Amino acid sequence: MTVNKHKDIIINNYTDYDEDSRLVKDRAHNMEYLTTMRYIQKFLKPGAKILEIGAATGRYSVTLAKMGYNVTAVDLTPRYVEIMKRKSRRLKNFQCMVADALDLSMFKDNSFDLVLNFGPMYHLFNQKDKNQAIKETIRVAKKNGVCMFAYISNACFMTDYGLRHDKVEYLCSVMDDFGKIRDIPEEIFATFYIENFKKLFIKTKTKYITNIATDGIAPAMREWVNQLSKKAFEKFLHWHFITCERLDQQGYSNHLLYICKKLK
Repeated sequence: MTVNKHKDIIINNYTDYDEDSRLVKDRAHNMEYLTTMRYIQKFLKPGAKILEIGAATGRYSVTLAKMGYNVTAVDLTPRYVEIMKRKSRRLKNFQCMVADALDLSMFKDNSFDLVLNFGPMYHLFNQKDKNQAIKETIRVAKKNGVCMFAYISNACFMTDYGLRHDKVEYLCSVMDDFGKIRDIPEEIFATFYIENFKKLFIKTKTKYITNIATDGIAPAMREWVNQLSKKAFEKFLHWHFITCERLDQQGYSNHLLYICKKLK
C-alpha cells in the first residue's frame, strides 16, 4: 500500500539531487545545519535514543551516531538510504531503512527521547497527511521527549524562487488572497505561514517550546554572506544565533524549526 500518494513525485525529485552536499556547499547553506545542530545539542541528554524522519543522506543522523547516540534514520528515497548505509558501515549504534513519515508502525509508541521530522512537512499537500505525519512523530516520542519539525516558510518562495528565477508572475497566479502559495504536488514543496504551522499542534498533547529561523536572511542574501571574511561571518553567525527565535527575524528564513515536548 502506498501511504503517500505523491511518493513517486518526491522520490523522482530527490533521486538525482545532491542532497548530501546541500548543507555544506557554502556558508549561506551551512547556516541551516549549524543552527539546527545547535538546537539538537541543546535538548540532547546523555544516552538519548534518536529517530530522524526524512533523514536524506544522514547529514544529521550519522553525525549524531558518531557522537555516540543511538540513532535510527528513515527516508522515503531508497537511494538516500543506501548512501546512509555506506556512510555508517562501522557504526553499530546506527540503523536506517526506507519508510514513510505517514506510517511509522515499525516503531512502538514512546520509543525515542528525540524525534527529528526534518523533511516530510516539505512535501505533504493536504491537511490529512500533515496531521498524520505530526501524529506519528509525536506517537513514537517518549513522554517528555522532544520533537522537532522542519518546515518551509511561504515568503522564501517569492524571495528565493520568484525573484531569483523570474517566477514572480507565476507565483502570483498560484497564490491565494492572503499571499499563500497553494500546495501543488508538482511544485514539490509545500510552504507555511508560521502561525498556521503552529495551529497544527493545537489538538496534540504537546507543549510548545520555540520556533526558529534556521537559515534566517542568509538565503536571500547568499552572495553577500558567502563573501564575508571568516571573522565577519563568525560575527554574523553569532548575531543569527541570538536572534533566530525572534518572530521578526523568521519570516524570510527559507527553513524554520518548530520544537515541542510530548506531554503524555
